[in-house]
Amino acid sequence: MLFRIGVVTFLLGATFMSELAAPTDQPTSPRVNTLLGLIAATYGFTIVSALWLQRTTRVRTLAVAQVALDLLLTTLLVHLTGGVESGFAFMFLLVIVSASFVLGRTAIFTSAAAIVLYGADIVLRRAGLLPLFGQTLAAQPLREVLRVVAVNAVAFAATGVLSARLAVELRRAGERIESQGLRLRDLAALHKDVIRCLTSGLITVTRDGTIITYNAAAAEITGIGAEQAVGRQVDEIMPSLRLLFEKVSDSSPLRRSELVHRSPDGVDRILGVSLSPLVDSEGQSLGRIVSFQDLTELRRMEEAMTRAERLAAVGRLAAGVAHEIRNPLAAISGSIELLQQTPDEPDAKTKSDAKELMAIVLREVERLNALITDLLDFARPREPDPQQLDLSATLAEMLRVFENDKHLDGARVELEAATPVWIEADAGQLRQVVWNLLRNAAEASPKGTPISVDVAMERDDYQSWARLTVRDRGPGIPLEHRARIFEPFFSTKQGGTGLGLATVHRIVEEHKGRVELDTPAGGGTAVTIRLPLSTRSG
Repeated sequence: MLFRIGVVTFLLGATFMSELAAPTDQPTSPRVNTLLGLIAATYGFTIVSALWLQRTTRVRTLAVAQVALDLLLTTLLVHLTGGVESGFAFMFLLVIVSASFVLGRTAIFTSAAAIVLYGADIVLRRAGLLPLFGQTLAAQPLREVLRVVAVNAVAFAATGVLSARLAVELRRAGERIESQGLRLRDLAALHKDVIRCLTSGLITVTRDGTIITYNAAAAEITGIGAEQAVGRQVDEIMPSLRLLFEKVSDSSPLRRSELVHRSPDGVDRILGVSLSPLVDSEGQSLGRIVSFQDLTELRRMEEAMTRAERLAAVGRLAAGVAHEIRNPLAAISGSIELLQQTPDEPDAKTKSDAKELMAIVLREVERLNALITDLLDFARPREPDPQQLDLSATLAEMLRVFENDKHLDGARVELEAATPVWIEADAGQLRQVVWNLLRNAAEASPKGTPISVDVAMERDDYQSWARLTVRDRGPGIPLEHRARIFEPFFSTKQGGTGLGLATVHRIVEEHKGRVELDTPAGGGTAVTIRLPLSTRSG
Protein backbone atom coordinates (compact mmCIF):
# COMPACT_ATOMS: atom_id res chain seq x y z
CA MET A 1 0.00 0.00 0.00
CA LEU A 2 2.86 2.41 0.80
CA PHE A 3 4.53 1.58 -2.50
CA ARG A 4 1.28 2.19 -4.39
CA ILE A 5 0.87 5.58 -2.68
CA GLY A 6 4.39 6.51 -3.70
CA VAL A 7 3.81 5.57 -7.35
CA VAL A 8 0.51 7.41 -7.73
CA THR A 9 1.95 10.46 -5.96
CA PHE A 10 4.78 10.48 -8.50
CA LEU A 11 2.26 10.21 -11.36
CA LEU A 12 0.18 13.00 -9.85
CA GLY A 13 3.21 15.26 -9.66
CA ALA A 14 4.27 14.41 -13.21
CA THR A 15 0.73 15.12 -14.50
CA PHE A 16 0.60 18.51 -12.84
CA MET A 17 4.06 19.37 -14.18
CA SER A 18 2.97 18.49 -17.72
CA GLU A 19 -0.18 20.58 -17.33
CA LEU A 20 1.82 23.54 -16.09
CA ALA A 21 4.08 23.27 -19.12
CA ALA A 22 1.09 23.26 -21.50
CA PRO A 23 -0.31 26.58 -22.95
CA THR A 24 -2.80 28.22 -20.60
CA ASP A 25 -5.44 28.67 -23.32
CA GLN A 26 -5.47 24.95 -24.18
CA PRO A 27 -8.25 22.97 -22.43
CA THR A 28 -7.41 19.94 -20.30
CA SER A 29 -7.51 16.77 -22.37
CA PRO A 30 -9.90 13.92 -21.51
CA ARG A 31 -6.86 11.67 -21.02
CA VAL A 32 -5.49 13.92 -18.28
CA ASN A 33 -8.86 14.06 -16.57
CA THR A 34 -9.11 10.29 -16.71
CA LEU A 35 -5.58 9.95 -15.31
CA LEU A 36 -6.42 12.30 -12.43
CA GLY A 37 -9.54 10.27 -11.72
CA LEU A 38 -7.43 7.11 -11.73
CA ILE A 39 -5.04 8.65 -9.21
CA ALA A 40 -7.89 9.77 -6.97
CA ALA A 41 -9.46 6.30 -7.12
CA THR A 42 -6.12 4.74 -6.16
CA TYR A 43 -5.83 7.04 -3.13
CA GLY A 44 -9.37 6.18 -2.10
CA PHE A 45 -8.88 2.42 -2.45
CA THR A 46 -5.62 2.53 -0.49
CA ILE A 47 -7.29 4.40 2.38
CA VAL A 48 -10.14 1.88 2.44
CA SER A 49 -7.65 -1.01 2.38
CA ALA A 50 -5.68 0.47 5.29
CA LEU A 51 -8.87 0.76 7.37
CA TRP A 52 -9.92 -2.76 6.38
CA LEU A 53 -6.51 -4.17 7.34
CA GLN A 54 -6.97 -2.98 10.94
CA ARG A 55 -10.36 -4.66 11.26
CA THR A 56 -10.00 -7.99 9.46
CA THR A 57 -8.13 -11.22 10.07
CA ARG A 58 -8.51 -12.33 6.45
CA VAL A 59 -5.30 -10.67 5.36
CA ARG A 60 -4.75 -12.95 2.36
CA THR A 61 -8.16 -12.05 0.88
CA LEU A 62 -7.29 -8.37 1.22
CA ALA A 63 -3.91 -9.00 -0.46
CA VAL A 64 -5.59 -10.76 -3.42
CA ALA A 65 -8.02 -7.86 -3.82
CA GLN A 66 -5.20 -5.32 -3.82
CA VAL A 67 -3.15 -7.28 -6.38
CA ALA A 68 -6.20 -7.54 -8.63
CA LEU A 69 -6.84 -3.81 -8.37
CA ASP A 70 -3.16 -3.04 -9.01
CA LEU A 71 -3.34 -5.08 -12.24
CA LEU A 72 -6.43 -3.18 -13.36
CA LEU A 73 -4.97 0.22 -12.47
CA THR A 74 -1.69 -0.61 -14.24
CA THR A 75 -3.61 -1.78 -17.34
CA LEU A 76 -5.62 1.47 -17.37
CA LEU A 77 -2.42 3.52 -16.90
CA VAL A 78 -0.75 1.73 -19.82
CA HIS A 79 -3.88 2.30 -21.97
CA LEU A 80 -3.96 6.02 -21.12
CA THR A 81 -0.25 6.45 -21.93
CA GLY A 82 -0.14 4.91 -25.39
CA GLY A 83 -0.72 1.18 -25.12
CA VAL A 84 2.12 -0.61 -26.89
CA GLU A 85 4.08 2.67 -26.86
CA SER A 86 3.54 3.26 -23.12
CA GLY A 87 6.58 3.59 -20.91
CA PHE A 88 4.65 2.26 -17.90
CA ALA A 89 4.49 -1.40 -18.97
CA PHE A 90 7.30 -2.08 -16.46
CA MET A 91 4.79 -1.48 -13.66
CA PHE A 92 3.30 -4.91 -14.39
CA LEU A 93 6.66 -6.29 -13.25
CA LEU A 94 6.40 -4.35 -9.98
CA VAL A 95 2.90 -5.72 -9.38
CA ILE A 96 4.11 -9.28 -10.07
CA VAL A 97 7.08 -8.92 -7.70
CA SER A 98 4.99 -7.39 -4.90
CA ALA A 99 2.37 -10.14 -5.35
CA SER A 100 5.07 -12.81 -4.94
CA PHE A 101 5.96 -11.52 -1.47
CA VAL A 102 2.40 -11.68 -0.16
CA LEU A 103 0.99 -14.61 -2.17
CA GLY A 104 4.06 -16.84 -2.57
CA ARG A 105 3.88 -19.42 -5.38
CA THR A 106 0.41 -18.26 -6.47
CA ALA A 107 2.05 -15.06 -7.77
CA ILE A 108 2.58 -17.02 -11.03
CA PHE A 109 -1.14 -16.51 -11.66
CA THR A 110 -0.51 -12.76 -11.27
CA SER A 111 2.02 -12.86 -14.13
CA ALA A 112 -0.46 -14.82 -16.26
CA ALA A 113 -3.17 -12.23 -15.52
CA ALA A 114 -0.74 -9.42 -16.41
CA ILE A 115 0.03 -11.06 -19.77
CA VAL A 116 -3.70 -11.46 -20.51
CA LEU A 117 -4.61 -7.87 -19.52
CA TYR A 118 -1.68 -6.34 -21.39
CA GLY A 119 -2.35 -8.35 -24.53
CA ALA A 120 -6.09 -7.71 -24.38
CA ASP A 121 -5.52 -3.96 -24.07
CA ILE A 122 -3.24 -3.94 -27.12
CA VAL A 123 -5.60 -6.09 -29.24
CA LEU A 124 -8.82 -4.24 -28.26
CA ARG A 125 -7.11 -0.85 -28.64
CA ARG A 126 -5.90 -1.76 -32.15
CA ALA A 127 -9.37 -3.09 -33.02
CA GLY A 128 -10.91 0.21 -31.90
CA LEU A 129 -13.05 -1.42 -29.22
CA LEU A 130 -11.72 0.75 -26.37
CA PRO A 131 -12.06 4.52 -25.94
CA LEU A 132 -8.84 6.43 -26.62
CA PHE A 133 -9.62 9.52 -24.47
CA GLY A 134 -8.37 11.93 -27.09
CA GLN A 135 -5.37 9.82 -28.16
CA THR A 136 -4.53 9.02 -31.76
CA LEU A 137 -3.93 5.42 -32.73
CA ALA A 138 -0.33 4.98 -33.94
CA ALA A 139 -0.04 3.16 -37.20
CA GLN A 140 2.56 0.55 -36.27
CA PRO A 141 3.16 -2.64 -38.24
CA LEU A 142 1.45 -5.67 -36.75
CA ARG A 143 4.78 -7.50 -36.64
CA GLU A 144 6.29 -4.79 -34.43
CA VAL A 145 3.27 -4.82 -32.12
CA LEU A 146 3.45 -8.59 -31.75
CA ARG A 147 7.17 -8.40 -31.00
CA VAL A 148 6.68 -5.87 -28.20
CA VAL A 149 3.79 -7.89 -26.74
CA ALA A 150 5.84 -11.12 -26.90
CA VAL A 151 8.88 -9.55 -25.24
CA ASN A 152 6.79 -8.12 -22.41
CA ALA A 153 4.88 -11.38 -21.99
CA VAL A 154 8.15 -13.32 -21.63
CA ALA A 155 9.38 -10.72 -19.14
CA PHE A 156 6.15 -11.00 -17.14
CA ALA A 157 6.30 -14.81 -17.08
CA ALA A 158 10.00 -14.95 -16.15
CA THR A 159 9.51 -12.36 -13.43
CA GLY A 160 6.58 -14.32 -12.04
CA VAL A 161 8.50 -17.60 -11.90
CA LEU A 162 11.68 -16.10 -10.47
CA SER A 163 9.95 -13.85 -7.95
CA ALA A 164 7.73 -16.73 -6.77
CA ARG A 165 10.83 -18.89 -6.31
CA LEU A 166 12.60 -16.06 -4.51
CA ALA A 167 9.60 -15.42 -2.28
CA VAL A 168 9.44 -19.09 -1.27
CA GLU A 169 13.15 -19.18 -0.47
CA LEU A 170 12.89 -15.91 1.40
CA ARG A 171 9.98 -17.25 3.45
CA ARG A 172 11.91 -20.44 4.24
CA ALA A 173 14.94 -18.41 5.22
CA GLY A 174 12.78 -16.25 7.45
CA GLU A 175 11.31 -19.34 9.11
CA ARG A 176 14.80 -20.75 9.65
CA ILE A 177 16.00 -17.47 11.08
CA GLU A 178 13.00 -17.30 13.37
CA SER A 179 13.57 -20.90 14.47
CA GLN A 180 17.25 -20.25 15.08
CA GLY A 181 16.41 -17.07 16.92
CA LEU A 182 14.02 -18.98 19.16
CA ARG A 183 16.68 -21.61 19.83
CA LEU A 184 19.23 -18.91 20.58
CA ARG A 185 16.85 -17.26 23.01
CA ASP A 186 16.22 -20.63 24.67
CA LEU A 187 19.96 -21.31 24.88
CA ALA A 188 20.58 -17.85 26.30
CA ALA A 189 17.90 -18.43 28.94
CA LEU A 190 19.34 -21.87 29.73
CA HIS A 191 22.87 -20.43 29.91
CA LYS A 192 21.66 -17.72 32.27
CA ASP A 193 19.83 -20.22 34.49
CA VAL A 194 22.80 -22.61 34.60
CA ILE A 195 25.22 -19.85 35.57
CA ARG A 196 22.76 -18.51 38.14
CA CYS A 197 22.28 -21.94 39.75
CA LEU A 198 25.98 -22.84 39.92
CA THR A 199 27.28 -23.32 43.44
CA SER A 200 30.78 -22.44 42.21
CA GLY A 201 31.80 -18.87 41.55
CA LEU A 202 32.06 -18.10 37.82
CA ILE A 203 33.64 -14.99 36.33
CA THR A 204 34.36 -14.30 32.67
CA VAL A 205 36.83 -11.55 31.81
CA THR A 206 38.07 -9.98 28.60
CA ARG A 207 41.69 -10.10 27.54
CA ASP A 208 42.39 -6.82 29.34
CA GLY A 209 40.84 -8.17 32.57
CA THR A 210 37.41 -6.47 32.45
CA ILE A 211 34.65 -8.53 34.10
CA ILE A 212 31.73 -9.32 31.77
CA THR A 213 29.96 -12.14 33.70
CA TYR A 214 29.67 -12.52 37.45
CA ASN A 215 27.27 -15.08 38.90
CA ALA A 216 25.48 -15.12 42.27
CA ALA A 217 27.86 -17.70 43.79
CA ALA A 218 30.83 -15.44 42.96
CA ALA A 219 29.10 -12.56 44.74
CA GLU A 220 28.43 -14.72 47.78
CA ILE A 221 32.00 -16.06 47.99
CA THR A 222 33.81 -12.76 47.38
CA GLY A 223 31.37 -10.58 49.31
CA ILE A 224 31.04 -8.18 46.35
CA GLY A 225 27.77 -7.90 44.38
CA ALA A 226 27.48 -8.34 40.62
CA GLU A 227 26.38 -4.72 40.11
CA GLN A 228 29.65 -3.59 41.71
CA ALA A 229 31.84 -6.08 39.84
CA VAL A 230 30.69 -6.13 36.20
CA GLY A 231 32.68 -3.66 34.13
CA ARG A 232 35.54 -3.39 36.63
CA GLN A 233 38.99 -4.92 36.45
CA VAL A 234 39.17 -8.41 37.97
CA ASP A 235 42.31 -7.33 39.90
CA GLU A 236 40.19 -4.85 41.82
CA ILE A 237 37.73 -7.57 42.89
CA MET A 238 40.21 -10.42 43.49
CA PRO A 239 43.78 -9.04 43.70
CA SER A 240 45.20 -12.51 44.35
CA LEU A 241 44.27 -13.55 40.79
CA ARG A 242 46.95 -11.29 39.34
CA LEU A 243 49.76 -13.79 39.93
CA LEU A 244 47.76 -16.60 38.32
CA PHE A 245 47.03 -14.49 35.25
CA GLU A 246 50.71 -13.66 34.93
CA LYS A 247 51.72 -17.33 35.12
CA VAL A 248 49.13 -18.73 32.71
CA SER A 249 48.70 -17.58 29.11
CA ASP A 250 45.28 -16.79 27.60
CA SER A 251 45.21 -20.06 25.64
CA SER A 252 46.41 -22.37 28.44
CA PRO A 253 44.03 -23.84 31.03
CA LEU A 254 44.92 -24.03 34.71
CA ARG A 255 43.23 -27.07 36.24
CA ARG A 256 43.55 -26.22 39.91
CA SER A 257 45.29 -23.74 42.14
CA GLU A 258 44.61 -22.38 45.59
CA LEU A 259 44.79 -18.78 46.73
CA VAL A 260 43.70 -16.68 49.68
CA HIS A 261 41.06 -14.00 49.10
CA ARG A 262 40.23 -11.34 51.65
CA SER A 263 36.59 -10.25 51.53
CA PRO A 264 35.53 -6.65 52.27
CA ASP A 265 34.67 -7.63 55.86
CA GLY A 266 38.29 -8.67 56.44
CA VAL A 267 37.72 -12.45 56.43
CA ASP A 268 40.31 -14.57 54.62
CA ARG A 269 38.94 -17.36 52.47
CA ILE A 270 40.82 -20.22 50.79
CA LEU A 271 39.65 -20.53 47.18
CA GLY A 272 40.25 -23.37 44.74
CA VAL A 273 40.61 -21.65 41.35
CA SER A 274 40.55 -22.99 37.79
CA LEU A 275 41.28 -20.94 34.67
CA SER A 276 40.07 -21.74 31.16
CA PRO A 277 40.40 -19.79 27.90
CA LEU A 278 37.30 -17.95 26.65
CA VAL A 279 37.15 -18.33 22.85
CA ASP A 280 34.74 -17.45 20.06
CA SER A 281 33.29 -19.80 17.43
CA GLU A 282 36.52 -19.62 15.41
CA GLY A 283 38.76 -20.42 18.36
CA GLN A 284 40.06 -16.88 18.78
CA SER A 285 40.81 -15.85 22.35
CA LEU A 286 38.31 -13.45 23.91
CA GLY A 287 39.49 -13.65 27.51
CA ARG A 288 39.33 -16.11 30.38
CA ILE A 289 36.83 -18.06 32.43
CA VAL A 290 37.56 -18.10 36.17
CA SER A 291 35.85 -20.82 38.22
CA PHE A 292 36.39 -21.04 41.96
CA GLN A 293 35.02 -22.69 45.11
CA ASP A 294 35.28 -21.72 48.76
CA LEU A 295 37.53 -24.37 50.36
CA THR A 296 37.85 -22.66 53.74
CA GLU A 297 35.60 -25.02 55.68
CA LEU A 298 36.97 -28.03 53.84
CA ARG A 299 40.53 -27.10 54.78
CA ARG A 300 39.48 -26.58 58.41
CA MET A 301 37.90 -30.01 58.44
CA GLU A 302 41.02 -31.49 56.88
CA GLU A 303 43.19 -29.88 59.54
CA ALA A 304 40.90 -31.21 62.27
CA MET A 305 41.00 -34.68 60.75
CA THR A 306 44.78 -34.48 60.39
CA ARG A 307 45.11 -33.57 64.06
CA ALA A 308 42.80 -36.43 65.00
CA GLU A 309 44.77 -38.82 62.81
CA ARG A 310 48.03 -37.65 64.37
CA LEU A 311 46.67 -38.24 67.86
CA ALA A 312 45.43 -41.67 66.82
CA ALA A 313 48.78 -42.40 65.18
CA VAL A 314 50.56 -41.37 68.38
CA GLY A 315 48.37 -43.80 70.32
CA ARG A 316 49.06 -46.62 67.87
CA LEU A 317 52.74 -45.72 67.85
CA ALA A 318 52.94 -45.83 71.63
CA ALA A 319 51.18 -49.20 71.72
CA GLY A 320 53.44 -50.54 68.98
CA VAL A 321 56.58 -49.29 70.69
CA ALA A 322 55.51 -50.84 74.01
CA HIS A 323 54.77 -54.15 72.29
CA GLU A 324 57.99 -54.20 70.27
CA ILE A 325 60.18 -53.25 73.24
CA ARG A 326 58.47 -55.56 75.72
CA ASN A 327 59.51 -58.77 73.94
CA PRO A 328 63.28 -57.98 73.68
CA LEU A 329 63.30 -56.67 77.25
CA ALA A 330 61.65 -59.86 78.47
CA ALA A 331 64.29 -61.92 76.67
CA ILE A 332 67.12 -59.78 78.06
CA SER A 333 65.63 -59.82 81.58
CA GLY A 334 65.26 -63.60 81.54
CA SER A 335 68.78 -64.08 80.25
CA ILE A 336 70.23 -61.81 82.96
CA GLU A 337 68.32 -63.68 85.69
CA LEU A 338 69.73 -66.97 84.48
CA LEU A 339 73.23 -65.48 84.30
CA GLN A 340 72.89 -64.34 87.91
CA GLN A 341 72.28 -67.95 88.94
CA THR A 342 75.56 -69.10 87.38
CA PRO A 343 77.91 -70.57 90.05
CA ASP A 344 81.22 -68.87 90.83
CA GLU A 345 83.15 -71.80 89.41
CA PRO A 346 81.09 -72.95 86.44
CA ASP A 347 81.79 -76.11 84.57
CA ALA A 348 82.10 -76.33 80.80
CA LYS A 349 78.37 -76.85 80.20
CA THR A 350 77.49 -73.88 82.39
CA LYS A 351 79.97 -71.72 80.52
CA SER A 352 78.42 -72.79 77.21
CA ASP A 353 74.93 -71.94 78.48
CA ALA A 354 76.17 -68.59 79.70
CA LYS A 355 77.59 -67.79 76.23
CA GLU A 356 74.25 -68.62 74.64
CA LEU A 357 72.47 -66.37 77.12
CA MET A 358 74.89 -63.54 76.37
CA ALA A 359 74.32 -64.06 72.64
CA ILE A 360 70.58 -63.72 73.24
CA VAL A 361 71.17 -60.49 75.16
CA LEU A 362 73.35 -59.07 72.37
CA ARG A 363 70.86 -60.09 69.68
CA GLU A 364 67.94 -58.49 71.47
CA VAL A 365 69.97 -55.35 72.12
CA GLU A 366 70.71 -55.14 68.38
CA ARG A 367 67.04 -55.66 67.70
CA LEU A 368 66.15 -52.82 70.07
CA ASN A 369 68.78 -50.60 68.46
CA ALA A 370 67.36 -51.30 64.98
CA LEU A 371 63.86 -50.63 66.27
CA ILE A 372 64.87 -47.32 67.85
CA THR A 373 66.71 -46.31 64.67
CA ASP A 374 63.68 -47.06 62.48
CA LEU A 375 61.42 -45.34 64.97
CA LEU A 376 63.52 -42.18 64.92
CA ASP A 377 63.57 -42.20 61.11
CA PHE A 378 59.78 -42.41 61.09
CA ALA A 379 58.87 -40.14 64.02
CA ARG A 380 61.54 -37.44 63.72
CA PRO A 381 62.29 -36.94 60.01
CA ARG A 382 64.70 -34.32 58.87
CA GLU A 383 63.63 -31.54 56.53
CA PRO A 384 64.00 -32.63 52.86
CA ASP A 385 66.75 -30.98 50.83
CA PRO A 386 65.37 -31.23 47.27
CA GLN A 387 67.69 -31.14 44.29
CA GLN A 388 67.50 -32.01 40.62
CA LEU A 389 67.94 -35.79 40.22
CA ASP A 390 67.79 -38.12 37.27
CA LEU A 391 65.71 -40.92 38.77
CA SER A 392 66.94 -43.49 36.24
CA ALA A 393 70.62 -42.75 36.81
CA THR A 394 70.17 -42.69 40.60
CA LEU A 395 68.45 -46.08 40.51
CA ALA A 396 71.12 -47.63 38.31
CA GLU A 397 73.78 -46.54 40.81
CA MET A 398 71.79 -47.87 43.79
CA LEU A 399 71.12 -51.25 42.15
CA ARG A 400 74.83 -51.92 41.68
CA VAL A 401 75.32 -51.52 45.44
CA PHE A 402 72.15 -53.45 46.28
CA GLU A 403 73.02 -56.55 44.27
CA ASN A 404 76.37 -56.81 46.09
CA ASP A 405 74.82 -56.65 49.56
CA LYS A 406 75.89 -59.87 51.29
CA HIS A 407 72.83 -59.84 53.57
CA LEU A 408 70.48 -60.29 50.58
CA ASP A 409 71.99 -63.52 49.32
CA GLY A 410 72.59 -62.45 45.71
CA ALA A 411 69.31 -60.73 44.91
CA ARG A 412 68.97 -59.97 41.19
CA VAL A 413 67.23 -56.86 39.83
CA GLU A 414 65.97 -56.22 36.29
CA LEU A 415 65.83 -52.49 35.52
CA GLU A 416 63.80 -50.97 32.69
CA ALA A 417 64.09 -47.20 32.74
CA ALA A 418 63.51 -44.29 30.42
CA THR A 419 66.30 -41.72 30.52
CA PRO A 420 66.47 -39.12 31.68
CA VAL A 421 63.58 -38.78 34.17
CA TRP A 422 64.21 -35.62 36.18
CA ILE A 423 62.62 -35.00 39.58
CA GLU A 424 63.21 -32.67 42.51
CA ALA A 425 63.88 -34.82 45.59
CA ASP A 426 66.14 -35.30 48.59
CA ALA A 427 68.78 -37.78 47.42
CA GLY A 428 69.25 -39.39 50.84
CA GLN A 429 65.53 -39.85 51.46
CA LEU A 430 65.00 -41.14 47.93
CA ARG A 431 67.71 -43.79 48.51
CA GLN A 432 66.02 -44.72 51.80
CA VAL A 433 62.69 -45.22 50.02
CA VAL A 434 64.15 -47.30 47.21
CA TRP A 435 66.31 -49.36 49.58
CA ASN A 436 63.29 -50.24 51.76
CA LEU A 437 61.27 -51.30 48.71
CA LEU A 438 64.10 -53.38 47.26
CA ARG A 439 64.84 -55.04 50.60
CA ASN A 440 61.15 -55.95 51.09
CA ALA A 441 60.97 -57.30 47.53
CA ALA A 442 64.14 -59.36 47.99
CA GLU A 443 62.87 -60.85 51.25
CA ALA A 444 59.47 -61.69 49.71
CA SER A 445 60.77 -63.20 46.44
CA PRO A 446 61.80 -66.85 46.16
CA LYS A 447 65.55 -67.35 45.83
CA GLY A 448 66.74 -66.87 42.26
CA THR A 449 63.69 -64.96 41.00
CA PRO A 450 64.39 -61.42 39.76
CA ILE A 451 62.98 -58.17 41.11
CA SER A 452 61.51 -55.92 38.39
CA VAL A 453 62.11 -52.18 38.59
CA ASP A 454 60.44 -49.93 36.02
CA VAL A 455 60.88 -46.16 35.62
CA ALA A 456 58.77 -44.12 33.19
CA MET A 457 57.08 -40.75 32.68
CA GLU A 458 53.31 -40.33 32.51
CA ARG A 459 50.68 -37.60 32.63
CA ASP A 460 47.15 -37.45 34.01
CA ASP A 461 44.55 -34.69 33.77
CA TYR A 462 46.43 -32.47 36.20
CA GLN A 463 50.20 -32.87 35.93
CA SER A 464 53.17 -34.97 34.81
CA TRP A 465 54.64 -37.70 36.98
CA ALA A 466 57.76 -39.81 37.30
CA ARG A 467 56.60 -43.37 37.96
CA LEU A 468 58.74 -45.92 39.82
CA THR A 469 57.42 -49.48 40.17
CA VAL A 470 59.13 -52.24 42.20
CA ARG A 471 57.64 -55.70 41.71
CA ASP A 472 58.55 -58.97 43.40
CA ARG A 473 57.48 -62.55 42.64
CA GLY A 474 56.49 -63.42 46.19
CA PRO A 475 53.17 -64.65 47.62
CA GLY A 476 51.64 -61.19 47.59
CA ILE A 477 49.80 -59.33 50.32
CA PRO A 478 46.36 -60.60 51.36
CA LEU A 479 43.48 -58.29 50.48
CA GLU A 480 42.45 -57.84 54.11
CA HIS A 481 45.92 -56.50 55.00
CA ARG A 482 46.31 -53.91 52.20
CA ALA A 483 44.38 -51.17 53.99
CA ARG A 484 46.86 -51.30 56.92
CA ILE A 485 50.08 -52.00 55.05
CA PHE A 486 51.42 -48.43 55.53
CA GLU A 487 50.52 -48.23 59.24
CA PRO A 488 53.42 -48.16 61.76
CA PHE A 489 54.19 -51.51 63.44
CA PHE A 490 51.96 -53.46 61.05
CA SER A 491 53.97 -56.06 59.18
CA THR A 492 53.26 -59.30 57.33
CA LYS A 493 56.89 -60.44 57.76
CA GLN A 494 58.04 -62.57 60.63
CA GLY A 495 60.06 -60.32 62.94
CA GLY A 496 59.37 -57.14 60.93
CA THR A 497 58.92 -53.82 62.73
CA GLY A 498 56.34 -52.45 60.30
CA LEU A 499 58.16 -49.11 60.06
CA GLY A 500 59.76 -49.56 56.65
CA LEU A 501 56.71 -48.99 54.43
CA ALA A 502 55.34 -46.41 56.91
CA THR A 503 58.57 -44.43 56.45
CA VAL A 504 58.33 -44.84 52.65
CA HIS A 505 54.75 -43.51 52.69
CA ARG A 506 55.71 -40.49 54.82
CA ILE A 507 58.73 -39.54 52.67
CA VAL A 508 56.75 -39.82 49.41
CA GLU A 509 53.93 -37.67 50.79
CA GLU A 510 56.46 -35.04 51.90
CA HIS A 511 57.65 -34.95 48.27
CA LYS A 512 54.00 -34.40 47.14
CA GLY A 513 53.86 -37.88 45.63
CA ARG A 514 51.65 -40.95 45.87
CA VAL A 515 52.22 -44.59 46.83
CA GLU A 516 50.03 -47.37 45.44
CA LEU A 517 50.01 -51.09 46.15
CA ASP A 518 48.81 -53.66 43.63
CA THR A 519 48.82 -57.39 43.00
CA PRO A 520 49.45 -57.77 39.25
CA ALA A 521 48.50 -60.72 37.11
CA GLY A 522 51.08 -63.45 37.57
CA GLY A 523 51.39 -62.98 41.34
CA GLY A 524 53.69 -61.02 43.56
CA THR A 525 53.36 -57.47 44.80
CA ALA A 526 53.93 -54.22 42.88
CA VAL A 527 54.57 -50.99 44.78
CA THR A 528 54.24 -47.89 42.56
CA ILE A 529 55.55 -44.48 43.55
CA ARG A 530 54.61 -41.35 41.61
CA LEU A 531 56.63 -38.17 42.14
CA PRO A 532 56.03 -34.82 40.40
CA LEU A 533 58.11 -34.55 37.26
CA SER A 534 60.59 -31.69 37.17
CA THR A 535 60.14 -29.03 34.51
CA ARG A 536 63.56 -30.04 33.24
CA SER A 537 61.99 -33.28 31.92
CA GLY A 538 59.40 -31.38 29.90
